[in-house]
Amino acid sequence: MKKYTISRKQTLTLASVVLGTVFTGTTIASADDVAPSTTQAAPAATTATKSPITAATEEINAKANTPVVPADKAKTGDIIAVDVKKTGPSAKTDGADTTTTSTATIKTTSLADPNTPVGTSKPVSSTKTATSTKETADYTETTTETVNKTTVVEVTKEADVVNKKEVQATSDIVFVIDKSTSMDSHIRDTMKNVETFVRNLSAKNIQARLGLVEYERASEVKYHDFNGSKFTSDPETFISALKTIKTKGYYENATVPLHHIATSGDYNWGTGANNHRFAFLITDEDIDLTKDTPTKEATLKALQDAGISLTVVGETREKKDFDPLVNGTNGLYLDIDKNFANLLNVQFANKVVETVQKGRVFKVQTDKYELISKSHRVAKAKPQTPSIQTPATPTPTPQKPAVVTPAKPTVFTPAKNEPAKTAVYIAPAALPQKEASLPNTGSKNSIALTTLGLGLLSMGAAFGLSRKTKKD
Repeated sequence: MKKYTISRKQTLTLASVVLGTVFTGTTIASADDVAPSTTQAAPAATTATKSPITAATEEINAKANTPVVPADKAKTGDIIAVDVKKTGPSAKTDGADTTTTSTATIKTTSLADPNTPVGTSKPVSSTKTATSTKETADYTETTTETVNKTTVVEVTKEADVVNKKEVQATSDIVFVIDKSTSMDSHIRDTMKNVETFVRNLSAKNIQARLGLVEYERASEVKYHDFNGSKFTSDPETFISALKTIKTKGYYENATVPLHHIATSGDYNWGTGANNHRFAFLITDEDIDLTKDTPTKEATLKALQDAGISLTVVGETREKKDFDPLVNGTNGLYLDIDKNFANLLNVQFANKVVETVQKGRVFKVQTDKYELISKSHRVAKAKPQTPSIQTPATPTPTPQKPAVVTPAKPTVFTPAKNEPAKTAVYIAPAALPQKEASLPNTGSKNSIALTTLGLGLLSMGAAFGLSRKTKKD
C-alpha cells in the first residue's frame, strides 16, 4: 500500500513536469513571434537656397530675353541688340571626381548719350562659390559650384554719314556787288558771270529766290526791290535789274550791306527745312571800316545768326581781309580775274546738297560667365547580411519490407494446483530504419512537438511503473 501511494505521487510529479515543459516551450515560441518595434524620426525641414550656378543661369536667361527696340526708333538708353553665345556643358570624370564646365557670353548694345566719351572700361571680375553634400543609401557626394563673371563696357561711335544730292529745295541768294569806280575793269565780266550762274540754276531746275544789292560808301547802298519784296524767283527780272548797275564812288564799306541783309526785316529769308541762305559779295577792294560802319566781328555774328553762308569773289591779295567772314560762315573765296560762274555753281550746289548725318554713340556691355561644378562621390560600405543555409532534406531510399514469419507463441500448461499464467505476445522485431535527421531550422513548431513527445513518453513510463508496483 505504501509503495502504491509513492507511485501515484511520482506519477503526478512527472505529469506536472511535462505540462510545465509544454507551456514553457509554448511561451518561448510566442516570444519569438513578437517583432521588435521601430520608431523613425521625421526629417527636419530645410530652407532651400539658390546655388551659384542656379542664380547665374537665371541671370543669363533674363539678359538673353531682354526686349529690344529697333535701332531707327531707339532713344537714349534703349537696348537695340542682345547677342548670346553659349558652350557646354561638358563633363570630365577622373575616378570618383567629375568636373562639369559651361560658359556664356551676353553682349548687350544700347543707344548712349551723344556726349558719352568713346573708350573701353577696365574688366570687372567677381567669383561666387558654394559647397553642398548629398547623402543616399549608396554613396556620399560633395559638390563645389563656382561662377566666375567678367564685365567689360565699351563705348563706340559710328562714322558720320555725308549725303550729297542735287538741290531741289528752295534757296535764297543775294548778290552784293561793289559798284565803286575801281570795278570798271571787272564790272562787265562780273555781270556776265552772274547772268550765266542764274541761267544755270534755271536750267538745272533749281528753285531759287534771287536778291540784288549794289554798294560803295555807306550812304550809297541800293537794295533792289522786286514788286514789294527783296527777292524774285524770275531769273529774267533779276538779270534786268543787274544790267542797271553803273560804277561810281570811291569807298567800299562792305560790312554795311552784309549786316543789313542779315538783320533787316525787309529780307524775308525762307524758313523751310530745306531752305538755304547764301550771300555772294563781288569786289576788287578790301573792307573799308569807319566808326559808323559795323565791325567785322558784328557782321560775322549777324551772318551766323541768320544762317547765311558768305562767298567772296575778289582779288587774291585781299583774301586775308575777308577770311574771318568767309571761314566763319563756311563760304569760299574765289578769284575775280577768273571765270567764276561755274565755280559759283559748284559752291552753291555743294553747300545746298551736302548734309551730314552724325554717327550715333553706342554702349556695348559684355558679360562673360564661367560655370564650374566639381563633384566627389564616395560609395558607402554595405553591411554583410549572414546567409541562412537550409540543408536539403534527405530523401530516404525506399526499401522492400522484409517478410518475417512470427514465431508461434509457447503455450504453458499449468500444473495442477498451479495458477494459470498469462500469455505474453512478443511483437515481431522491426527492421532497422535509417533515422532521418531533421534540419536545425529553429522552428518553433518542432520544439513544441518534441517537448510534447518527451512529456507523453515520460507519462507512459510512469504509468507502467505504477502498474507493476501495484501488482507486486
